[in-house]
Amino acid sequence: MSKNNYDIRLMVKCAQMYYDEGLNQGEIAEKLQISKSSVSRILSSARNENIVKISVVNPIKNQYIDLEKQMERKFKLKEVIIVDSMTNEPEEIKRELARAAAEYLKRVIKDDQIIGVTWGTTLSKIPEYVKNDRRNKVTFIPLVGGVGETNIEIHSNSIALELSKKFKGESRMLYAPSIVDNEDRKEIFIHDKNIQAFFELMKKADIALMGIGFPLLNTSTLIESGYFTLDDIEDLERQGATADICSMFIDKYGSGDKFELNKRIIGISLESLKKVPLKIGVAGYIEKKKAILASIAGGYVDVLIVDSKTAEAVLDLSYAF
Repeated sequence: MSKNNYDIRLMVKCAQMYYDEGLNQGEIAEKLQISKSSVSRILSSARNENIVKISVVNPIKNQYIDLEKQMERKFKLKEVIIVDSMTNEPEEIKRELARAAAEYLKRVIKDDQIIGVTWGTTLSKIPEYVKNDRRNKVTFIPLVGGVGETNIEIHSNSIALELSKKFKGESRMLYAPSIVDNEDRKEIFIHDKNIQAFFELMKKADIALMGIGFPLLNTSTLIESGYFTLDDIEDLERQGATADICSMFIDKYGSGDKFELNKRIIGISLESLKKVPLKIGVAGYIEKKKAILASIAGGYVDVLIVDSKTAEAVLDLSYAF
């Protein structure tokens, strides 16, 4: 007899049936004429007695599990997913980030959820990698208005629509610009009953899927949108803008209070964003390391999808933690 008072022969027999023959606990219980709870306890005892030893064989060549765990612990994130960045080709890194984001979305979305998305070139590639045959009772919505008249495919409305098609779900559109000239004009927009209803929908989002930008890296894109001038970008730099998330600018500590431009954005507020149950940040390139850290520091990211070189660079930063 073992110290757990189970017959060793019984533990071996039970373990062989479960691990070698592939029988489930109910089938074993039927064969051995014992309860399922007894089977569970016997299998546990077999592990404690070293009759059963379990090892995990990782078949992934370029794996970053230890690095992911380090980041999860240091930054208190629910999960970090790291893709390889051995290549210096920006488009290839974007594709790898998009592929990982698509796989993660497929894993976590559930029926009756509302998934909000922002805009950007990496997020626009995610629908390409969604392989899905079932109809999902989910609704995709933009978390911010449109960004100019160019590059329509990277706008949040377009990304929400394409993701809804791939997941065979639904989508809702926000027919408003991302930013307006002044706060008075914003007030006109947000008092429209349709826009008000959309803002209420944003507050119900279960998931936020977001790109993380570095304003000084995205200068050309921001100016091309028609909503930002070079003076605006220079002001942001002087004021300490470190990241933009949902088109809202934040400093290195994650605060957006000092930036006047934020008051003119038509989209989810930073406070409302923090309340979304699952916030997924997707970002790559070492130049964005401070932007990523600022977004984490502000409480805007629960899950980070990032490339390996950038992950190492972010991990090396510690001023916010």
